[in-house]
Amino acid sequence: MNKLLYWIWLSLACTPGSPTFGRLIGAFADAKDIYDASESEIRRTVGSRVSDCTALANKELGRAKEILEFCLTKKVGIVTYADENFPESLRRIPTPPVLLYYRGVLPDFKRYFGCAIVGTRSLTNYGRTNAFKLGYDMASAGATVVSGMAVGIDGVAHAGALAAGGVTVAVLGSGIDVCYPSDHVTLARGIVKNGCVMTEYAPGTKPLRYNFPCRNRLISGLCTATAVVEGREKSGSRSTAKHAEEQGRAVYAFPGNIGSETSQLTNLLIKNGARLCTGADDIVRDFERESGGVLNPFNLRVTSEVNMSEVLSEYRVSCVTSSDNIFRAPRQRREKREEKPEVKRAEQTNDSAVEELPFFDKSQLDIYKRIPRENECTIESLVCAEYSLSRVMSILLRLEMGNFIVMLPGDRVKRNI
Repeated sequence: MNKLLYWIWLSLACTPGSPTFGRLIGAFADAKDIYDASESEIRRTVGSRVSDCTALANKELGRAKEILEFCLTKKVGIVTYADENFPESLRRIPTPPVLLYYRGVLPDFKRYFGCAIVGTRSLTNYGRTNAFKLGYDMASAGATVVSGMAVGIDGVAHAGALAAGGVTVAVLGSGIDVCYPSDHVTLARGIVKNGCVMTEYAPGTKPLRYNFPCRNRLISGLCTATAVVEGREKSGSRSTAKHAEEQGRAVYAFPGNIGSETSQLTNLLIKNGARLCTGADDIVRDFERESGGVLNPFNLRVTSEVNMSEVLSEYRVSCVTSSDNIFRAPRQRREKREEKPEVKRAEQTNDSAVEELPFFDKSQLDIYKRIPRENECTIESLVCAEYSLSRVMSILLRLEMGNFIVMLPGDRVKRNI
């Protein structure tokens, strides 16, 4: 029987980010030995109270066979912990993945310098410019740029690396066949031409909220250095920086204006010992000698040879900043009435402002109306049978561009008019 089946089965049984797999691989030779082990042997190894024990006791291979067939049909690569080309840096993290699904070409991890570039989704023009230039310059110098392909800093960093003709790797918090955000399909296709998109999650896995903090350990684990460009204090990028620190990797941060929300995280990281970063030169000079000739500071360019806006447009990267906003909601004519002010406010709904705009379709109106008029709500609360999470995110992005809503930290949203 194909050995990959046992590795796929094991990846389905072990919760990503948990210590289960690390304990098992330390006691058994490979996935087949774990599969053949008795339930009592498994419980002695991982602990009798570990929830994964139930899944490990189930020897059904049906789902594993479906996944293997899917990967063979769709040309999805699988690299397991036991494979020679598995990233050595991931083997050394506290909770390594069982395997990685990927599209594209895996970098040569034996001759490789990975630099993670991460940051906020709600970026500023300052963050966007620095993320693009850092991605462009690090790729030019020979580094592999690693990020999460998310809206904002992540997508911009990938685009910068692609513009330099370099290699970039995107690590997903969903299945390899689930592009999240959906707007980044063009970007994903560009990445697989000069690198790869990878994930530890099985095909079909939705981009659930708790997948991403777990995913972040792989972003930092693939890299020698992690650079945080922008982020609020509670930004998800904080977990990536924390993982990097725990893994013994270098953490860099761009300084920002004191008082700026998007600089809260980076200034805090610098205050707590992260290396101050003003550009790729800071990272390249620190690791030039120990990179084994991979990094070449002489390839750093004084000025970028490409137009950032054109590149971001080419790859359709979602990275709108407040300075890009040219849309304003039409002002509502207030009719002179003799009702009390409280009655007027109650009758003047924000919904009418959106309904009068011809470029807003039914789906955008539906999502807008589901957001409370006075209070904020979670993005997840807007997901329903008709609108998936990726569809909701796409709609919210357009409403945000029109200045009708405001995206808040913690995946929350509120009306702006």
